[in-house]
Formats: sequence, structure tokens, C-alpha cells
Amino acid sequence: MDTHETQGAGGSPTVETLTERNIESILCLEDKARAAKPTFYRMVSAVAAFCGTVSFLWINVAVFAAWIALNEVGIKFDPYPFTFLLFLVSLEAIFLSILILISQNMAAEENERRHHLDLQINLLNEREMTALLRLVTQVATRLGVEGDAQREVRALTEDTNPSAVLHQIVRAENAHDR
Repeated sequence: MDTHETQGAGGSPTVETLTERNIESILCLEDKARAAKPTFYRMVSAVAAFCGTVSFLWINVAVFAAWIALNEVGIKFDPYPFTFLLFLVSLEAIFLSILILISQNMAAEENERRHHLDLQINLLNEREMTALLRLVTQVATRLGVEGDAQREVRALTEDTNPSAVLHQIVRAENAHDR
């Protein structure tokens, strides 16, 4: 890659470069997490992914149509009302439901990990912003800047207590639901 593409003014990396690096890092972490899953879970994930495609729909349509056609025109191994076909379709539905539920549980676990990552990054970002606000407040004080802006910034330099904010959200939700 050209250095002009990866670096901005002053030789620092561009936002695009940093974003690509972050995306690649997260994708690698997710690949490792998937690879660490037992083989059964990887198979369930692959089957559930395939069953959610148009190809799977057409395969089912073709198999059912062939089954019915064969029993109507050719060998009558499962005559109308196609009891054995209904039995097989019921088994397919049971197994697909279970596979999809397992797949959804795995997706929920992955989403929960992403949520925790997002939360931790947000908490770190909040700490960084608080530190910057404290620094700016000190600079403003040394420069003799006072007034409403200074008071608001001072209020924001307080450490945020995630537990207190969560309780505030719960109280607001409960009050809103009444």
C-alpha cells in the first residue's frame, strides 16, 4: 500500500487505516472464537446457514414434487395421502427447528460478546473524555476562563458510575411504563 494512503498529515495513520485495522482485528477474534467451537457446533452453524437459503427451498420443492410425481405416476411406494412423506417432513421440521434454535443461541452468545466489547470501549471512551475535560478545565482555569461553559464542563468531569446510570435507566423505564 502507498504510504500516502495509510498515513495522513504529519505521518499519522488515517481514520480509514485505523478502521481497517480494527475491523480486521475483530474479524480475526471472531474467526478464532468460531474455530474454538466444537465441531458439532460448527456443523450446526453451517447447516442452519444453508437451510436459510433459497437453494434449500428449491431442493425441498424438487424433492417433494418428485416424491409426489413418482407416487402418482410411477412406483407407488407411498400412495396418497403420502404418510411416509409427511413423517419425513415432520422429522425435517423438528430437526431444523432444533438446529435453528442452537444456531440462534450461538448467535446470541456472539452478540453478547460484541455487546460487552462495545460496552468496554464506551466505558474507556468515557474515561478518556473525562480526563480530557479535566485537562481542558485546568487549562481554562489557568487562562481565566469562567462562566456557564466552565460550570457545565466541571459537572461532566465527574466519574460516571455505570451502575448508577443503569439504575437511573431502570427507574425511568419503570416510571414510563406506569
